[in-house]
Amino acid sequence: MTEFGILILEDIGDEWIVAEDFIVSDGLTILVAPRGTPTDGASIPRFFWRLIGSPLTGAYRKAAVIHDAGYKGTLRWFNGCGVIDYDREMVDNLFLELMKALGVSPWRRWMMYRGVRWFGQKPWDDNR
Repeated sequence: MTEFGILILEDIGDEWIVAEDFIVSDGLTILVAPRGTPTDGASIPRFFWRLIGSPLTGAYRKAAVIHDAGYKGTLRWFNGCGVIDYDREMVDNLFLELMKALGVSPWRRWMMYRGVRWFGQKPWDDNR
């Protein structure tokens, strides 16, 4: 069972930042989006808000913050052996798994996952 800590975001104008370390754990793996990590929530184009939801509202919000930390390179991903080096595909798959754990509907998970797989390369590259 995945446990999600308390997510506290601070509005800094054109984006949000994680105000306190945000921790997610399933007992074997620990994920930390550290304080100060910038996020725009789920990068959902405004055109799709009526279908999927706005960036910081749905059940997917906590998964999106972890995903953003992965894309920004600030995510700390630990397992029983230490820190995990991750790549874009791993972060996108993590996003999908976390959305499932948060109870996001299958069709919404699929749409959001496909969106990051199809359009995430440039944002990933911009932060590397």
